[in-house]
Order: sequence, then structure tokens, then C-alpha cells
Amino acid sequence: MKTPAAAFVHWFDNQPGTLRRHLAHVFRVCTTEEVSQMAAMPDESLAVFRHWVIKLDFPLRLAAKMFYIRAVFDMVILHHDEIAGDGSSTGMVSEKSDNIVQLSTRQWQNVIHTWKNLRQSELSDTYVHAWTSWMIKQQKESK
Repeated sequence: MKTPAAAFVHWFDNQPGTLRRHLAHVFRVCTTEEVSQMAAMPDESLAVFRHWVIKLDFPLRLAAKMFYIRAVFDMVILHHDEIAGDGSSTGMVSEKSDNIVQLSTRQWQNVIHTWKNLRQSELSDTYVHAWTSWMIKQQKESK
């Protein structure tokens, strides 16, 4: 059974680099209470985020991590026009002008399409819950 984290990392690693940095940075800004982390550079946010995603943990925490990522990424990906401003932009703009993610409409459509496919498969509630139950059962049997 493919782990939800492995499926997510595969999807994430196949996105344009500027988008990966942006998503990781927005995730960091949305989920931290430490102001110093909010001011971090997107490249640093990417490294920290990717390390956090692949870090091993017990099944319930891994499942919670996937739901957490899914919620923030849903907000950013599915509402990119609203986040960008006037709704006519095909990019996502953060507060810093050097942090603009410009993607063509076709690229955005691909990001949205592949994200929705992932959400309906390895990041669906059913899949994550089934994987978590399977992992817990495996752990119990190995003791």
C-alpha cells in the first residue's frame, strides 16, 4: 500500500520549483506562530517543509500531517485567483515582489487537475484512514 506521504511527495516533487517554494512558504506562514519563521526565505521554507513531510512518525500523527497539508494546500491551490488579488491573474503573489509565482493558465489547470486527482485517491479521507488502520494493525502484529 502506497503511503499518503509518498503519494504527496511524488506529486509535490513534480510541480514547478517556484510553485513548490511558494506552497511550502505559504504552508509555513499559515501554520507557525513564530514571527521569525514567517520572515524566512522561500528556499528555507521548502527545505524545512519537505523534511517535515518525509519525517517518520507513528501512524496517527502521519495521518494528521496529511490532513493538515491537504487543508492548507486546498486553500492555496483551489483559491489561487482570490489569493492573487483581482481574480484575473494566473499567478500567486505573496507580500514580497520577488516571490511571485507565474504559471500559465494551462500550468495552473494541470496543477489543479493533478491536485484534485491526488485528493480523490491517496489523500482522500477513505484512503488515509485505511492506510492508518493498516499501519496500526502492522505495528500490533509485529509486537
